[in-house]
Formats: sequence, C-alpha cells, structure tokens
Amino acid sequence: MTDTPNLEGGASRPPFPAPVRWIEAAFAAAAALLLFAMMAMTFVDVLGRYLFNHPLGFAFEMTQIAMGAMVLCAIPSVTLRGQHVTAGLFEDAFKGGWKSMRDLVVALAICLCCAFMAWRLSLLATRFVSFGDRTSVVHFPIGIVAWLGVACFAVSALAAFFVAVRALAKGRSQ
Repeated sequence: MTDTPNLEGGASRPPFPAPVRWIEAAFAAAAALLLFAMMAMTFVDVLGRYLFNHPLGFAFEMTQIAMGAMVLCAIPSVTLRGQHVTAGLFEDAFKGGWKSMRDLVVALAICLCCAFMAWRLSLLATRFVSFGDRTSVVHFPIGIVAWLGVACFAVSALAAFFVAVRALAKGRSQ
C-alpha cells in the first residue's frame, strides 16, 4: 500500500489500518449512495413534472432527509482525512514538533466537539422517538435520522481521536 497524499503540504502520511479503511469506506459509500438516490429522485421528479404534469409529492421532503443523512455520513470520512474547511492563517507559524502539537490539539478539539454533538443529539433523538415525531408528508420517523447523526458523530469522535494519536506519535518521532 502506498502512502496517502496529504493535500495540505504535499507530504505523505502512512496508510490507515484495514479496519479504519473499511469503516471509512462504509460511511463514504453510504454518503455516495444517498447522493445518487437524491439525484435519481430529482430526475424522476423533474421528468414527472414536465412530461406528465405529475411531480413526486414527497420529493422535497425526501431530499431534505437524504441531504441531512448524506452530510452526516460524510462527517467521519472528512474527519479522518482532515479535510474539514479550514483557514490557514497560521500555517507557516508552526514548524516541526510545534506543527505536530498543533495537529494534536486540533484533533482533540474536534474529538471533544464530535463527542459533545453525539451526546446532545442522542438526547434529541430519544425525545423524537418517545414523542413519535414524523415528517409531514411521508411520515418518516425523524428519530432514525437523529440516531444516524449520533452514530456518525460518535464515529467521527473516534476518527478524530485516531488522528490525535497519529499526531502524538508523529510528534514523538521528530
């Protein structure tokens, strides 16, 4: 297995262990499938609207649900690969061990934020399920999407912790 390119500075990093790659691939595949489903549903909706004057009545609501689920499923992959949206204001200020320390602190902060989001969303998901909250058109249980978010944020917290451990190991090797 070759090194995975790092888009920040052109340097490379060691490949992920097999279980991490499989988990990341599962979440990325789920996000890709949801994106494809939204595309297909939009195609059918537009086709029905303009050719048969009969659009899908549930397309808007299902697009909202699928969009949220797709974003949630992409979060673990984005976290593991360090591809969050960033502003590189101080990129050149950190060199060597300080760069590894910065990466460790950022990864731990992301880990804590994702764990906090998973915890708070679990409280909301429990409430959604207990109240039986559903969407207005399709009557899809909102709690399912909320629990998906809990799982995705929990896996993202673990991914960020994995990135933090890698940054710590990199800092010690320098």
